Amino acid sequence: MPPEISGRLAPQVGEAIDRNHTFQFSFEGRTYPAHPGDTIASALTAAGVGVLSRSFKYHRPRGLLCGAGHCPNCLVQIGDEPNVRACQRPVEEGMAVSAQNVWPSLDTDLLSLTKYLSPLMPVGFYYKTFMRPRALWPLYEDFLRRAAGLGVVDPDSHGGGFSKQFLHTQVAVVGGGPAGLSAALAAAAQGAQVLLFEEQPALGGHLRFSGSQDSLPALLQEIAAQPRIQVFTGTMVTGWYADHWLVAVQGKRLYKIRAQAIVAATGAYEQPLIFAGNDLPGVMLGGAVLRLLRLYGVVPGQRAVVVADNDEGWEAALALREAGVELIVVVARRENERAAELEAAGVRVLSGHTVVRALGDKKVWGAVLARVDGQGRAESKTEKRVDCGLIVVSGGWAPAADLAYMAGCRGTYDETQAEFRFSEMRPGFYAAGRVNGMYRVEAQRLDGRRAGLEAAAQLGLETGPDPAMAEQLRVLRQAQSPRSFAPAVLPGKGKGKRFVCLCEDVTDVDVETAIGEGYESPELLKRYSTISMGPCQGKMCGMNTLHLCARARSMDVGQVGRTTARPPVNPMSLGALAGQHLEPVQLSPIHSWHLDHGAKMMGAGLWMRPEHYGDAVAEVQAVRRGVGLIDVSTLGKLQFTGPGAPALLERLYINQWRRLGLGRARYGVICNDEGVVLDDGVGARLGEEEWYLTTTSSGAAAVFELIQWWMQAGWGKGVHATDLTEAFAAFNLAGPQSRAVLQQLTQTDLGNEAFPYMHARHALVAGVPCRLLRLGFTGELSYEIHCPSGYGLHLWEALMAAGTPFGISPFGVEAQRVLRLEKAHIIIGQDTDALADAFSAGLEGMVKMDKPDFLGKRALMRVADTGVQQRLTGFKMAQSGTVPEEGLQIVERRQGKLEILGWITSSRFSPTLGEIIGLCWLPAALAEQNGEEFTIFREGALLEARVHHGAFYDPQGERVRQ
Repeated sequence: MPPEISGRLAPQVGEAIDRNHTFQFSFEGRTYPAHPGDTIASALTAAGVGVLSRSFKYHRPRGLLCGAGHCPNCLVQIGDEPNVRACQRPVEEGMAVSAQNVWPSLDTDLLSLTKYLSPLMPVGFYYKTFMRPRALWPLYEDFLRRAAGLGVVDPDSHGGGFSKQFLHTQVAVVGGGPAGLSAALAAAAQGAQVLLFEEQPALGGHLRFSGSQDSLPALLQEIAAQPRIQVFTGTMVTGWYADHWLVAVQGKRLYKIRAQAIVAATGAYEQPLIFAGNDLPGVMLGGAVLRLLRLYGVVPGQRAVVVADNDEGWEAALALREAGVELIVVVARRENERAAELEAAGVRVLSGHTVVRALGDKKVWGAVLARVDGQGRAESKTEKRVDCGLIVVSGGWAPAADLAYMAGCRGTYDETQAEFRFSEMRPGFYAAGRVNGMYRVEAQRLDGRRAGLEAAAQLGLETGPDPAMAEQLRVLRQAQSPRSFAPAVLPGKGKGKRFVCLCEDVTDVDVETAIGEGYESPELLKRYSTISMGPCQGKMCGMNTLHLCARARSMDVGQVGRTTARPPVNPMSLGALAGQHLEPVQLSPIHSWHLDHGAKMMGAGLWMRPEHYGDAVAEVQAVRRGVGLIDVSTLGKLQFTGPGAPALLERLYINQWRRLGLGRARYGVICNDEGVVLDDGVGARLGEEEWYLTTTSSGAAAVFELIQWWMQAGWGKGVHATDLTEAFAAFNLAGPQSRAVLQQLTQTDLGNEAFPYMHARHALVAGVPCRLLRLGFTGELSYEIHCPSGYGLHLWEALMAAGTPFGISPFGVEAQRVLRLEKAHIIIGQDTDALADAFSAGLEGMVKMDKPDFLGKRALMRVADTGVQQRLTGFKMAQSGTVPEEGLQIVERRQGKLEILGWITSSRFSPTLGEIIGLCWLPAALAEQNGEEFTIFREGALLEARVHHGAFYDPQGERVRQ
């Protein structure tokens, strides 16, 4: 077992970490240890790192606050991904994490000097300053944008692929705490299909770290045993839309969910208190402390002051004491029965007090306490200072009712519980648990069961909860102790800033100033001060703002109103919102084999193909020296049967087919009416009236559609065409040892006389009926093996096993492109374009003008008479070292200026020849001069190359015929 990471407690019941393994990651260039299951924030806190970020406006140091992913304090950058919630993102081995919004470093952020300019930057200052001179507006904008902001977006980053999926269900339960689990079980027990969504990586909600963990294992077992419940953990439901349409994000997948009924068991947001220095690293919410202690075994600090205005604060105090943390004092606005337990243990408890100021700079080193009068104001004459390293606050809760409000549910403010409660629900939408004002576990579970039964009744599966359950819930609600929020303790002006909105650095003074300027409505105040417009979207500041507005306007909180809830509930990646490409993605029958063997995949038309398996050069050398195997299942595969097949092919292709012998194969090219090259491939005559042709991977659908068009136009008499592209898999076994490998798997004689070059056969290979074509696209002895797709994986693995003694290597598209380029074989669509006719593409030898007619004949006759202006030809670079990129211009200097002559279509370094070779378009007169030099323009430099005719490798074609 690895040594224990220092700063950890003994193993905790239900903890999230695996202590049997330890790995390293880095933050701001320094290396730290972590366990699997740790978040970035928990690992850093265990290592003693207190400052995780800097604030938006004043660049003040910020540390872990809520631990639930609701606040902005732990936003970090991972590579090119900004605004990662460190308290939620699992840390990974080798992960490089950095702070954002700092300059030059997190520890020494010179932009923090803006705190001295704060008198010049009051609320709304950007609406009042920088007006003149107008010419300096770009300068102001650039400075402000650089000074503010969060992470850095790399415009060149791809961001990875995002996917989308539609889900349909009868009941959707949002939230996997005690209420959500109970609701899902109740609805499923009545026969409903249930989707259960939980934002955290595991089900349980606050049961995972609260003092009520004993009931969680049984709940989880029931969920696992219920086949009607499908669970989505790590999934954030971000919005409600018309007709109970939910949107959820899980990693890089966006779910669009249509539900007949919805149960929101979304919990509540723990609220911070307002006091001077309330943003210092070392000021934490009670929930964050409990998470660190019980999920990760991390002690967040020593010598703690706990502000326990609610039951959760007392639980945090008891948990800290159990963990061995010295409790300096526990302060509370009212008495609590748990105070006696702490006092008996020697802990000082001050009732009727609160914290009015945190002392410190980059971390807390003290607190100032004061008595609170009946109006919620601190009495400055009673202030007392205590030394501490941790201030734990538990000020109250704000129901996480965003989805409910989006759905049109209404709420009224409950003075007793100091929070909004639902007064009107939307049909088919139900709330349970903390979001519905239930804070005791037994009440949450019963409330969840009630909501689940009501959802089932909505579907006609149940009559709903009985009256006894409603009465029981009423009794449990009344039995809850009154809750105080106390957000607006204002001990005069005092020292230090009292932050209401941690996202935007908005203080209580800013709020009062904005209200004094007439922005009294929460909606206007939000837009003027930017309060609640940051990453937390009002989760941490919304209730505090309403209390401040109510006090400033001498109104009740319920009269002030709320801001409108809008999706998304939590920030989400723009990539998840971006429209998905509508093109279908086609996969080879052995796609999973490629992934399992380390292939780097690439798009080739609609297909995903292996680009390489790690080393393309080694793959080229394997084919040239031994044997290689490539998956070419992506090729188009067309079968023509009937007596009219030869006549159809004669009209479609520029070359001849009628006289092709039985068992012979031939290269074919198809053009359009203008003589432009559309596609190429190999055709074989497998029977008297059976023809089998391949097309390029990207051209299969278009070629088959063109052929069908002409068949319906009158050319299809006596012929039947079938597209076998997806029905057949195809592999190319290439290299000097390919015959020896294949002969082990078939009884068919593969000898040079029995099976010559450009011939085809039916054969059994590894017990699979196959079509064999002996071809030479790679420039080596090779066999293209076509078989039914269902046998593809079996045949591929058999070929790999048979080739093992010969050093067989799978090779990908990159190696294939090098191999074909060494033979100067063209790729239609890469080396040709919409203007490339058969003559200019160097295919004049295939054009059979003696045929009565074929597609493009008249156009090609004109080209033959007038000649071509441009011609596709090979080239070699005069000097090694720089491979010219495809698309570069070929130029000539005329009268001091560079004139464009042509362009590069293909270029690669040939490991076989040790030279840089390629194909390009040149003026016909220049292209016809073998060895003639020309110039390539690349990034301001001029590179010399020479025209090369014919194949670069084995120009006589002896190796394909060996």
